[in-house]
Amino acid sequence: MASSIFFSTDAKTHSWLIMFSSSTDQDLQDKVYILVTGTNSGIGLSICCRLVDEFLGSPQRTNQSLTVIFTTRSSKKGNDTLLRLQDHLRKSSATPAPSRRVTFVPESVDLNNLVSVRALSRRLNDEYPKLDAIVLNAGIGGWTDLNWPRAVWGILTDVVHETTWPSYKIAPVGVVTEYQTTTLATQEPRLGSVFCANVFGHYMLAHNVMPLLRRSGQPNGPGRVIWVSSVEATVKVFDIDDIQGLRTATPYESSKALTDVLALTADLPSTKPFVKSFYSVDDNRTYNSGFGKPRIANDDSSAPNMYLSHPGICGTSIIPLWWPLFYSMIAVTYFVRLLGSPWHTVSTYLGASAPVWLALSTQSVLDMAESIYRQNGGGRAKWGSSSNWAGKDSVASTEVDGWGYGGVVGPAIVDEDRLRRRKRGAVDPTAEDREEFEELGRKCWQKMEELRIEWDKILDLDEVSPDDFGLGF
Repeated sequence: MASSIFFSTDAKTHSWLIMFSSSTDQDLQDKVYILVTGTNSGIGLSICCRLVDEFLGSPQRTNQSLTVIFTTRSSKKGNDTLLRLQDHLRKSSATPAPSRRVTFVPESVDLNNLVSVRALSRRLNDEYPKLDAIVLNAGIGGWTDLNWPRAVWGILTDVVHETTWPSYKIAPVGVVTEYQTTTLATQEPRLGSVFCANVFGHYMLAHNVMPLLRRSGQPNGPGRVIWVSSVEATVKVFDIDDIQGLRTATPYESSKALTDVLALTADLPSTKPFVKSFYSVDDNRTYNSGFGKPRIANDDSSAPNMYLSHPGICGTSIIPLWWPLFYSMIAVTYFVRLLGSPWHTVSTYLGASAPVWLALSTQSVLDMAESIYRQNGGGRAKWGSSSNWAGKDSVASTEVDGWGYGGVVGPAIVDEDRLRRRKRGAVDPTAEDREEFEELGRKCWQKMEELRIEWDKILDLDEVSPDDFGLGF
């Protein structure tokens, strides 16, 4: 037996009370639950809007309902986002009574605070029967300024390259989060701020909600962990010995390179021991079975799939700019798209196409999209939101340094990939490059699991009296 969900909302706080009652497995399969992080504005908000539009517009989903659980950093921002999403639903839907099929649920979390991540994880595990997909979108850039002379010169002389892979952003080195715990603050290891917000907070959250992802099943197939990366991510700025990016002047790019490596190598034999540990629920501190919830199968058959996306180049507030400069940036982005750049989506709604496609497509559609790469010795692809000069969006495989297109050694094997504009200096991956990328993936997964286990122990100790235990970490 599964569980059906009933929602009630408090008019003042918009808080949601969720109760379970006995129902059939078929009822649960007709309900789709998707979690999206970082939805106050930009890509995250557009992902939520586009999820609703494509869900309601799909003739295969007419008998299904969608629950979008979206996170912001505060309840005030959550309530503001809720009103914007409800307004979007009213204005854009041609479907009769769409509110009966779509529910928005605000949640608060600070991904730079692992205690906050654990608290959200517990609420989700307690209140929901499953999660069909989690879209890990939230993040920070960490930049404090731009090298304006370089930016102006680069845009005037090399506009396509410099607006796709910019070289003029400035970030401080060694920025760390606030202390994560109260009782153990002086003994805990420090965490890189950009690393924690962009990767590790999400990594902990995804592991913590593994019971819900493992219950997904139909209608889309196994649960999905969907990372939102960046088109400018490159392993050339990533150092495995500085996995948190504390010694680099490019912590954002380093964090996105780590995201790429983790997602693209998650289904390889070399990473399997660590990925299996990450997908496990046996040691999960936030799991509460709950009366009437379906049993969790803790084996490979119920393990989720991990996918990688990016939004292209669009106008967001990740780099805070004075509004005349922001709109100047938008104008330049439109111009570059007219020049033929495939990655200048400009609008965040177009930028949301890849993560939404990964969240809502049936498993057979995703398997078919990857099949050409797998048939040629490859594996996972990095799926990007792309746009033609007229603004018609599509989802396109993206070249990754050392991995190429879909992990295939040698030149691109798909016509669209071969014809797409490449980053200057990009080279076709060799067999040695592929082996090095796989080995980097193994090391990254190992270090991330070691870090997760270490921090789970620290958080466990912080929840009880430290006088009762030897610290030993």
